[in-house]
Amino acid sequence: MFAGAGVTLVVLAGAALPGAAGAAAGAPAASAAVTLGATPLGADVAPWDSVFSNSATFARVSPLLKAAGISQLHYGGGVTADLYNWQTNTDIQGCAPNTAFAEFTAKCANTDGVDFGLFSQKARSLGAQSFVTVNYGSGTPALAANWVTESAKAGEAVTNWEIGNESYGCWEVNNWLADPPENYHGYVAGDSTTCPDVTQGNDAGMQTMATSYAANAKHFITAMRNVEPNVRIGVPWAFGNTVGGASVNDNTTWNDTLFSTDGPDINFVDAHWYPFGFGGATDPTGVKKPSDYTVIQSVKTIPSLYAQIQAELNTYAPGAQVIVGETGVSYLPTNVPCTPAGALFAAGDVLEWLAAGAQTVDWWPLDNADNTTDQCVNPEEAMFTSTGAPTSAYYGYLLASKLAQPGAQLSVLSTSSPDVLAFQSVLPGGKVAVALINSSTTSTRKVTFGSSLAGSLAVQNYGPAAGTTLGKITTGPTTTAAAVAGGITLPIESIVVLSERTLKPSTMTLTGSASVKAGTKVTLNGKLALNGVAAPAGVSVKVTRKVTSGKGTSATLTAKTVSGGGFSVTDLPPATGSYAYQASYLSNSYLPASASYAVKITAAKPSLKLKLSATSVKPGQKITVTATLGAPHVNKTLVIYAQPKGGAKRVIKRATVNAKGQISVIYPVKANTTFTLVFGGDTWYTSGTLTAAVKA
Repeated sequence: MFAGAGVTLVVLAGAALPGAAGAAAGAPAASAAVTLGATPLGADVAPWDSVFSNSATFARVSPLLKAAGISQLHYGGGVTADLYNWQTNTDIQGCAPNTAFAEFTAKCANTDGVDFGLFSQKARSLGAQSFVTVNYGSGTPALAANWVTESAKAGEAVTNWEIGNESYGCWEVNNWLADPPENYHGYVAGDSTTCPDVTQGNDAGMQTMATSYAANAKHFITAMRNVEPNVRIGVPWAFGNTVGGASVNDNTTWNDTLFSTDGPDINFVDAHWYPFGFGGATDPTGVKKPSDYTVIQSVKTIPSLYAQIQAELNTYAPGAQVIVGETGVSYLPTNVPCTPAGALFAAGDVLEWLAAGAQTVDWWPLDNADNTTDQCVNPEEAMFTSTGAPTSAYYGYLLASKLAQPGAQLSVLSTSSPDVLAFQSVLPGGKVAVALINSSTTSTRKVTFGSSLAGSLAVQNYGPAAGTTLGKITTGPTTTAAAVAGGITLPIESIVVLSERTLKPSTMTLTGSASVKAGTKVTLNGKLALNGVAAPAGVSVKVTRKVTSGKGTSATLTAKTVSGGGFSVTDLPPATGSYAYQASYLSNSYLPASASYAVKITAAKPSLKLKLSATSVKPGQKITVTATLGAPHVNKTLVIYAQPKGGAKRVIKRATVNAKGQISVIYPVKANTTFTLVFGGDTWYTSGTLTAAVKA
């Protein structure tokens, strides 16, 4: 039995664990693992949050949040973020459209229950870092900068700052639209029918909104970094209309415009993922809603969505991180968070995003005042009721926290059933944990899966239970990795977490040249030891190349050890700049090992030749001028200039070199003439010039 503040978790029938058996033939292997950051799990707290504003309720919730590993709290409150003044602790949600910034002290302004000081106090008591969305829609750069200054006070530190909430959407107040560069005076704050996306159409309207935000966000960034140069700043990512909630039709225009303008200045993007709008299968009463099974299965779309974000960042903001600042079942007119489906969705949601590469996943919200007692009976999207009773979403996070721990190596596992989601985590201490989620609401599922589990395993089960709509967590009888390898039967609509012992240690080293001329291959040499002994020949090592500065690209390479545990890899970076190479090893029997090495690719001087067929001629005689470019170049264009004595310098030949790397031109010499060869440079080589002269 597990007991927490206000919650009792009792025994229910758990997973049917088979007897000992050999490893299943052809069991699928794990995907590449992702190392989790310091704050994988988070939650959203609004200024109007009743859990944080009530000391007794917070005392009830605090141990539950700690147990679930909540390490980041996102302060802003959705649309309230663009209506909120942190200095007065008021929002203008109830004020008339086009309410001026000065009216945060007007009678129409609402005083909120959780000011920044109280929020910071509660976050510190939980050991969580703060993520704050500043007021872009009705605020100013100065207000944001003052907030950054305030956060320097003891106990009020903020790790991440975002400029505006979902500023791509017409549901957000955006008073900057009426200012340069757009001067879109047809917009009335708070009136979505006047939004450019509506009045101008999707493409033109989104271009108006994106151009305005990209330009004005720079003013916020400048003001905030003027008071704290190292402040971490992010901006909103927009999903397309294949995502149900908080999405827009022309998200590509928003993302391309924003990141091509502000990409170099940001540290992260904030993606809000709600997989459903008001749509889906229609029930007999006419209310549109997806089935519980569809809700849980929707998390399978996350890897492709993350790939879209990462591709954009690779182009415009290499090194920027992805934070899922809001996610959940908002927009669903159902009681999913009050049923086991809510826990299954929440666990699958957070684990899929983290396994894809997200830094933190924040559940929206902590409390939404939908249920004002301990009973979760009304359609709900929050993690807790207003009295501090957990909903099923909390249980999903609690179970996910068994895998989603700082520094863990998290991966997605393949299984023999499409209804079962599976994840593996190699924890920092070496223990392995696996979560299996059966999304079927009608049938048990017996599945096989490949994993690194070994030895004796602890078992936790979650699923429907008598006496509660939320479902319950139980501790099941222990089993072994050998038994599980033969397959495991999962109860209907359930989560099963298997946890095991510490793996044997492994170590790795990586060396190479710290600086290499462009166009020259980088050679890295490493050694892998397993449990203190050199690895045998043939062990696979993954080597990734990441850009730390410059315009290069990332890449993944592979190597195999030779006798003695050594391995080597060669690479040709595509451009000058700084790169970080990381070699990593992952197996079923040993702790992950990794080693990093930094390499700087410096521009090389081009090899240029300028040859004249004669250096002394009679006036009017023609000569041949031949220019040669050495090693292969990205830029193959050469320019030849001629400047007669007393005359102007002009281009006599501009062309792409031939297969021999040459261009040539015949030139009539009328006076002493100086010829100049110019190469403009490229991603590998610096620019260069060369001169030659002829007398006449």
